[in-house]
Amino acid sequence: MYDLILLHAPSIYDFRKRNRFYGPVSDVIPSTPIFEMYPIGFLSILNELIPKGYKVKIENIAVEMLMDENFDVEKRIKKLESEIVAIDLHWLPHVHGALNLAKIVKKYHPDTAVLLGGISSSYYHNEIIKNLDFIDYVLIGDTTEPFFPELIDAHENKNDLSAVHNLVWRDGSKIKINKIEPPENYIDSVHLNYKYMIKQCIRNLDVKSAIPYSDWIVSPSGMTFIQKGCHHNCVICGGSKFAYENSYFRKVVSYRSIDNVIDDLISIQENLGAPAFVIGDVHEAGQKYEEELLRKIKENGIDIPIMFEIFNPAPESFYENIEKNVSEFTFEISPESSNEMVRAGGGRYYNNFALEKTIEYAKKHSARKMDVFFSIGLTKQTRDDVYNDIKYMDRMYDLYRNWIHLFTSPIAPFVDPGSLAFEQNEKYGYRIFARTLMDHYNLLDKSRSWTDSLNYETQWLSKQDIGSLSLEAGYMIAKMKKEKGLSSSEINIELIEQFLNNVSHDGANPLPRNYIGPIIYDKDELVWSKKIKIKNLNCFMVNFYREMLKMKEKAFK
Repeated sequence: MYDLILLHAPSIYDFRKRNRFYGPVSDVIPSTPIFEMYPIGFLSILNELIPKGYKVKIENIAVEMLMDENFDVEKRIKKLESEIVAIDLHWLPHVHGALNLAKIVKKYHPDTAVLLGGISSSYYHNEIIKNLDFIDYVLIGDTTEPFFPELIDAHENKNDLSAVHNLVWRDGSKIKINKIEPPENYIDSVHLNYKYMIKQCIRNLDVKSAIPYSDWIVSPSGMTFIQKGCHHNCVICGGSKFAYENSYFRKVVSYRSIDNVIDDLISIQENLGAPAFVIGDVHEAGQKYEEELLRKIKENGIDIPIMFEIFNPAPESFYENIEKNVSEFTFEISPESSNEMVRAGGGRYYNNFALEKTIEYAKKHSARKMDVFFSIGLTKQTRDDVYNDIKYMDRMYDLYRNWIHLFTSPIAPFVDPGSLAFEQNEKYGYRIFARTLMDHYNLLDKSRSWTDSLNYETQWLSKQDIGSLSLEAGYMIAKMKKEKGLSSSEINIELIEQFLNNVSHDGANPLPRNYIGPIIYDKDELVWSKKIKIKNLNCFMVNFYREMLKMKEKAFK
């Protein structure tokens, strides 16, 4: 019997049975369109509970379903034994899968408490507890790790739940919202030691249930973060300053202690020997934070490849500092558009000169590569703006060849609730087609393609425009790169042509259907380091690589 089992659902629960076009919605992230990557909070919850003696397990149902077409979800859930089953509803695209898994848990375990947590659960906490009787609890806020021991103890001992911070629950027919603890107070309670994930795999002799996403078996990576909250108000972002202040009870950005971030990186090096991604802009944290963090990376002998996020172009001194302290590194930045007016309209206030200087500095100071991301579906963005993005990419590829990697992708499937585009849609030129949690559930449930499931369009681009333009832009980029001899891996131009040639007049139902995989970009373009340095070949890693090929053979193509 576990105290807590953490379940991660696929985006659409019955995706294996549906006749559906999933589209290029996940081409620029590690997971597939099933969004099988669970939130980093799963790992931090393990770190919170296991050292205190609680029994906790991760069950990545989405990965199990992808890896094995014969995997029986209900059979697995029927075997689970836990006082509480927690299902993440962090990203709203998981609403269909999360609610269906919750129903199945209640079907076989009516006395087990079902908990939802994450950003989307927080936003819709009242609707969930009021209308969904198969959900018992919601923990709200962006950092809930410290409240899990309170909840588990109160639930198991049948104590009064009123003392559990940030808990939304039912007391008879009444909805109770407990005291909200300001999240700025406990940022350093969050730890990301990967040994707990490894111990689960060893204890259960099972790799698939705990891995973060399906391709992790061939391109593992670790993750840490330096901050919760954001200084910026990017219009489409549900993690913006506006969203945190108005929906998630956070008034200021909180930075983790540098020692905790270093501990995470050491854990990734010692337990995975894999590259690490640092979430949050290190330069924006301030000169003192930047210098101390980078210095301690070097002092602690951390030599795994590290990817750094850049929110705004940084001065050359930042890149000099990284070159001096980090053995191997890459960067990513998201200007969203090459049109400076569109970029500013979306909440990013820098010009192309500054963007190009930061790219130049990164190359000059030994970055292994740089990823640059553009989007389709922005406020004030027209079809011509997207075409001009491709011309801009053409010029950048002429300057930097295979060192730079440029991507464009649709904002899909949803504009985030809590974002400015969602809350003040008319001001920013958005039409919103789903407001409630169940509106979004029904969009996923009833849609025949990813364009059907979009919860928005703009004054400048309709849903159908966004769908067709995303494929057209991808095709133009793929052709351009092929002509320049730039592709690091074979981009499937024929596949994009197949989709383009089978799009009906309303943009729905392109063929081939049921394809779950990259369309515009090969995932190899996102693998920013294949130089995986296995430091500790423990029994987990031995079993991991023994099963790797078996698992890969079973994966859906």
